[in-house]
Amino acid sequence: MFMPEKPQTVETTGSKLADGAFPAWPLPPGPAAAAVARSIARSVLDELDMPPAAAEDAQTIISELATNAVVHGDRDRAEVWAYLSRHPSPRLTLKVFDAAPWRGTGAADPAGADPPIPGEPASDACGGRGLMLVNALTEEAGGCWGVHPTRRRLGPDPVPGKAVYFTVPLPAASAAVLPPPDPGPPPERLRELAGARGLRSLVSLGDATVVHFGPGLWVWVKDGSLLYELPGRGVVRRPPSDAVEVVEQMVRLSEEGAAGGPAPRAPSWDLC
Repeated sequence: MFMPEKPQTVETTGSKLADGAFPAWPLPPGPAAAAVARSIARSVLDELDMPPAAAEDAQTIISELATNAVVHGDRDRAEVWAYLSRHPSPRLTLKVFDAAPWRGTGAADPAGADPPIPGEPASDACGGRGLMLVNALTEEAGGCWGVHPTRRRLGPDPVPGKAVYFTVPLPAASAAVLPPPDPGPPPERLRELAGARGLRSLVSLGDATVVHFGPGLWVWVKDGSLLYELPGRGVVRRPPSDAVEVVEQMVRLSEEGAAGGPAPRAPSWDLC
């Protein structure tokens, strides 16, 4: 049986996203949350040399999501996360987490049905009509956004909840588009990240190394790639530099299974 592990301490300062860091910051439980989220986003975007217009739009989006988290979610356990991925193209992902119970979004099945209408989500997806603004700004920037179940990163326990995320494409001039320094063997990196998220993992060896995170949750390490299966979308191939994104997908699928069994009753809302 796969049992949750106690998460490790999260590094929140002095971390370089371009080197594969995955920082997290707490949000205050009140009106100041939006300003704090904007400040966090500004520092991250400055690190990545984002164009001023893209940086301003990202700050507007994250302030909307932070406000929704503390107004409609669990205001005492809200967080901002950031990380980079490089497949299919280099991009920054920013997420706002809150620990309100995951009840599903009423979203379309990820297999390809139409997504819900922005501005008319379920109340626990991420709040009111600011979603229309989120949708417009991310589309204009060439990014994407969505919401999914996950678990808390700050604090002693892996408390379940949801994260609303959006992505920002990296400019070609950003040094962060280059692969990060070698973090070591991919299986060990995956296990390290999974342990910090409260997921126990096992490694099996054969024609390909396989890291198991629970029933139906696995990542193959083969031919210099990380491969995993997304229900309804088939096998996804990512480079080792996207280990954070891969483990976050494992956490997401684990929480979807906990919410609805092997066939989740409410798939994540994923507009990417």
